[in-house]
Amino acid sequence: MRVHHRPFVATAVVCAAVFVITGLSNGFSRAFFQDAPGVGQTLLRTPFVATVQALLVLGVVFWLAWKAPLWPAVALVTALELVSAHATWVSFRFTYLPLVLAAGLVAVGAGLYARLFERSRAERAAAAEERARRDERLDMARELHDVVAHHVTGMLVQAQAALVVAEQDKDRACGMLNGIVDGGTDALGAMRLMVRTLRDNGAAAATGDLSADLLQLVEKSGLQVRANVELPADVPPELGRSVLRLVQESLTNVRKHAVDATDVEVDVRLGAGAVMLSVVDNGTARPSHSGGFGLVGMRERVHELGGRFFAGPTGEGWLVTAELPLEVRA
Repeated sequence: MRVHHRPFVATAVVCAAVFVITGLSNGFSRAFFQDAPGVGQTLLRTPFVATVQALLVLGVVFWLAWKAPLWPAVALVTALELVSAHATWVSFRFTYLPLVLAAGLVAVGAGLYARLFERSRAERAAAAEERARRDERLDMARELHDVVAHHVTGMLVQAQAALVVAEQDKDRACGMLNGIVDGGTDALGAMRLMVRTLRDNGAAAATGDLSADLLQLVEKSGLQVRANVELPADVPPELGRSVLRLVQESLTNVRKHAVDATDVEVDVRLGAGAVMLSVVDNGTARPSHSGGFGLVGMRERVHELGGRFFAGPTGEGWLVTAELPLEVRA
């Protein structure tokens, strides 16, 4: 256990100084409570010297109550109070003794308040840091889910199709392996990009050409998709990243949960100060909570940006819509 000597040294110096000034101004015989008449220096018995002593003592008391460990602070503050009371008694008897004690209590209270305020500020900073870590972990989990679920689901669908076709046409099944290899390559590239993005605090995740990325995503989805993308070139990168992930996750959900879907429509366009996107299919409606984290992650992502999100059945299929403001919320 490390012992800090500064509180002890400061207290000893101040106590010694107050006692010496008391002895010099009133006589050391009185300072030691002796009956002999004291001989002191009247020059030191001035309001200025008394004020300096009081400020010095109160400053050290405040500092001890604020910074020193608890039990040493109690002992040292008590010593300072006793020395101050002694000096006041020797110089003025009861005249200023209550004032000195009250001022000491005020200094202790102010120091304790500063101690509690500093501790509260440290706790708030620690809580903010923990929230930042938690948000970062959520973002990492969401990114991992988006990337892995999208690419791996595509590979799984192609592998299942190859198994079915292999019984009748092995050559055709072998031809499907190229798609699986391409999917694995894309998955590896996406994982590397995600790791680089996380290391760069998200800067590398911003898409440069959102319209082109969306059309490429639709083309590689393996679904019959009708895409309508009408976006300006200056969409904020953080917003473009979220739009891309939302469409990607929606198409992944179509492949996973709407295997009978024959028609999928993706619409992304610029509205009044916001990007409007919708993904609708004609597959069998499924429960909103199907055991995964896709919808949860999409809803969290949209709400973090200050937008609105909806996902649910339409009576003839499933609809995902989102409205993302162009001004990305900090």
